[in-house]
Amino acid sequence: MKDLKVDFFVVGAARCGTTSLYNYLNQYPDIFLPNIKELNYFSRVESKDSSDYKEPKKDQQYHTKIIKSEHTYNSLFNNSKENQINGDISPSYLWDTETAKRIYKHNPKAKIIISLRNPIHRAFSHYVMNYSIGQEKHDNFRDALNAKTEMIWGGGNLYEELSYYYKTVLPYYQIFGKENIHTLIFEEWTSNKDTALEEIFNFLGVDRNFIINHSIVHNEKVAYKNIKTLNFLRSRFIKSFLDFFLFTKTKNRLKDKFFKKEDFTKNIDPEIQNELKNNFRKDVEQLEILLKVSLIKKWNLE
Repeated sequence: MKDLKVDFFVVGAARCGTTSLYNYLNQYPDIFLPNIKELNYFSRVESKDSSDYKEPKKDQQYHTKIIKSEHTYNSLFNNSKENQINGDISPSYLWDTETAKRIYKHNPKAKIIISLRNPIHRAFSHYVMNYSIGQEKHDNFRDALNAKTEMIWGGGNLYEELSYYYKTVLPYYQIFGKENIHTLIFEEWTSNKDTALEEIFNFLGVDRNFIINHSIVHNEKVAYKNIKTLNFLRSRFIKSFLDFFLFTKTKNRLKDKFFKKEDFTKNIDPEIQNELKNNFRKDVEQLEILLKVSLIKKWNLE
């Protein structure tokens, strides 16, 4: 595709419904999204998973890749039609504070969508996800928060760090201006998806009357058993071998059959919750001023 200009970006935050937004917007005929949910092209991030760096195969679906090549990035939009607007949904774009500049250089007229969640709930959801799939070894949240921080995007443990929103949201408002940014509050839009999607369509300048099927739960919380065996299969050599011989859907079916565990629940300790309230309050107060939205009360951080 010559002179590709991506029209809109959903930039995060992580664990704030970006997977659901990808699946909802991907149904819309006037919107084109690549077969990779997270491209990570405009952010400078790394991953523990070597397969994230491998060139995507044509017409195969992926959740995450780290696209380094401009040619590869552009090729992912080759199937976009003339009447469609192009989108890129990558929550790492809200972590790397230089990403807003790179996106602006690519397309200064791009529309930006941001989804933000109660920072405590976001941090805990991130921890629960990592623990449930075997990436996090600590079986309680406090130990996980106190553990040495791995400053890496893919497979890291930036639970609290990724919940400080102000300094990562600010560059977008400074560079693109509030008129080109649509900020969603996770707790609100997930409870009223039809209205939220109508507002997004209006913001993007496409027909608001298209009906989206949002009955399917995306990126739901799961847990896995036999973690040691599963992690062995995730090791670089074994994973490369399996990636070569098995399609992603086949691997996911086998993983669910042999490793998926039912009835997984974890709850946040009230003492930790109060500590994190104090930690996040100043950041959210700054965010309130920037967004002109009352968040302290909305997120119960008084």
